[in-house]
Amino acid sequence: MGKQKKKSKVDFIIRIAGEGGEGVISCGELFAKTVARTNYHVFTFITYPSEMRGGYSMIQIRFRDITIYSMGSFVDCLVVFNQEAYDKSIDVLKEDGILIYDPASVTVDENLKARKYPIEISRISKDVLGKTLGKNVVSLGVLSYIYGLDTEKTKVLIKERYGSKGEDVVNGNFKVLEEGRKTASENGVPVLFDLLDSKPADEEYMFISGNQAVALGAIAAGCRFTAGYPLTPATSIFETLSKLLPLVGGKAIQMEDEIAAISAIIGASFGGEKVITPTSGPGLQLMAEQLSLASMLELPLVVVDVQRGGPSTGLPTKTEQGDLKFAVYGSAGESPRIILAPTSVEDTFYQTIRAFNLAEKYQIPVILLTDQSIGYRKATVKMPDFDHIFQVDTFDRKRKVKIPKADLIDLLQRQEPTAEELKEYKRFKDTKTGISPISRPGTEGGQYIATGLEHDEYGRTDQTPENHLKMSKKRFKKLDTVSRAFELNPMETYGDPGNKIGIIGWGSTEGAIREARYLAELHGVKVRHLHPHTISPLPERQISMFLHRLNHLIVVEENLTGQFAHFIKAKFGVKPIEVHKCEGTPFTPHEIYNAIMKVARIADEDSITRI
Repeated sequence: MGKQKKKSKVDFIIRIAGEGGEGVISCGELFAKTVARTNYHVFTFITYPSEMRGGYSMIQIRFRDITIYSMGSFVDCLVVFNQEAYDKSIDVLKEDGILIYDPASVTVDENLKARKYPIEISRISKDVLGKTLGKNVVSLGVLSYIYGLDTEKTKVLIKERYGSKGEDVVNGNFKVLEEGRKTASENGVPVLFDLLDSKPADEEYMFISGNQAVALGAIAAGCRFTAGYPLTPATSIFETLSKLLPLVGGKAIQMEDEIAAISAIIGASFGGEKVITPTSGPGLQLMAEQLSLASMLELPLVVVDVQRGGPSTGLPTKTEQGDLKFAVYGSAGESPRIILAPTSVEDTFYQTIRAFNLAEKYQIPVILLTDQSIGYRKATVKMPDFDHIFQVDTFDRKRKVKIPKADLIDLLQRQEPTAEELKEYKRFKDTKTGISPISRPGTEGGQYIATGLEHDEYGRTDQTPENHLKMSKKRFKKLDTVSRAFELNPMETYGDPGNKIGIIGWGSTEGAIREARYLAELHGVKVRHLHPHTISPLPERQISMFLHRLNHLIVVEENLTGQFAHFIKAKFGVKPIEVHKCEGTPFTPHEIYNAIMKVARIADEDSITRI
């Protein structure tokens, strides 16, 4: 299981770096979108400063003839606009890589082992446009020459991006694009590939970001209401939903803050709607009290936390996996919730649908933990088969529903009371599973009181010790029911079960870990890999089986303190080797590979606990 079945024949990594406001990201996105219109897979990673202008900004694009799992480790072509971009990026350029730089702004190390090509991108832009603002499109022209882009397709994208600024701006960009290609040719810049010979993109694929995947997954799941407050890096989820929900009869409301946003979706959920609100760490903190209310009211809702560097305002535009403990434990009292962590852009679409299914089935808040890396990452993903999306009847309580995949997506609805149950309706009936039928407002006989105070099965306030214990157990029965269901899921493992070195990760680190494992196997070190989608409740049986007969366990996560490792240590009494990264950027495959090889070299030293 998890073997690499295909070997890549085409695999290029390009980085464009400069200062915020110089058009670095737009240059890379135009390049990536043009490549995405061929039959090659594309993967991007973006990092930028929190200021509107200034500060280091970078986009890394990778294109390949097979599925891409990570942004890669070392780049084949580096384009830098200034000295800071050069200084911060030069270490990732391969020895035989191509460096494109502006000699007016960048001083290059004479001993650098790379193919160096000075291109006066600022001067070219100023000569053609009268200003340096077009140097990003000059650079795009250079890249289009190196990789043989179809300039007509690129021009279509330029027109889409800059068309609102007028015809003169569009035509000016066309001119600097061609000038960039011409200058690259005249300066002996090599042609590495010819994308003109490639086939058009397969109609079954689309090029989207993780945040867009969340929005599309929510709509596919049947969500028709969102309330949100803009918060980087989650804002584009709300923006996408605001554009698309009205097209399917839904509504989006921007609220005055995060507390108002979650309060609004609680109200809409009470009214019978499937609901979602996107936020990031600081917003999730503000939502904590209302999350507890939703748990007490046993109302389905989905909260997406696109994690960023913290604490407080922290690193608003950078990535981190620092919200895990708060997502699990951040509540007033003990309020059950489910935590899911998607692993990729494509997986985010399906895990979002799954989040809605779980929320509706178990009448419980579900937190979807993504991060800036997945949220802003764009990737080529296969479109689901929309002929295989089915609604499950609200009264079908025994239907077994599988985890959503491209070839089968069941959409669950909340359990409604039958006519018999409405005769003496107990909204919070203490059932074997903890799930009690929920009526919609206006249902005859289905009236009940929804209060944040402790209540009895009818919803009437009852704060006696006996009732509080009974209803607390009732709410937590749902997590027991969830856990039993999750334990029947297929093992989320890769590699031979007999391998003695194991690695566990969660969320967006999956692709880098996967590629690191492939690299280790090429060098004779075999590793098995567990990557659970469910963070809470923990899939304890699966983790126990994975740990069986392991000599060394590595836990990889993008935070400082090892939050997921803490759960593993507490639950299973193991002493993992913790590999942390807390720098605002994701792991590269080589960083994890180096950790694996270090463990392999000192595997006989049982005392090692940290790298």
